Amino acid sequence: MSKKNKEVVNEPVDQTQQPESKQPAFLEELLKNGTVIITANTREELAEIVNDIPAECKYAVGAVGQSRENNEYSMRIDIVH
Repeated sequence: MSKKNKEVVNEPVDQTQQPESKQPAFLEELLKNGTVIITANTREELAEIVNDIPAECKYAVGAVGQSRENNEYSMRIDIVH
């Protein structure tokens, strides 16, 4: 039995490529503007959206509102400094 040598080739990394942003769009707007209004079909979906905010980010939220037109829930989030 012969041993097979596996050669690992390290290709140069292109430094000009930006890493893909995995942040939700609302989070980018929140960090940029300091405030954002999020909407969802249920309160549970709103909670999931808020759970995407990083733990190191301090924020305040207002009351949850519900639209009479389309029954969508909305909430305003502000960054606290």
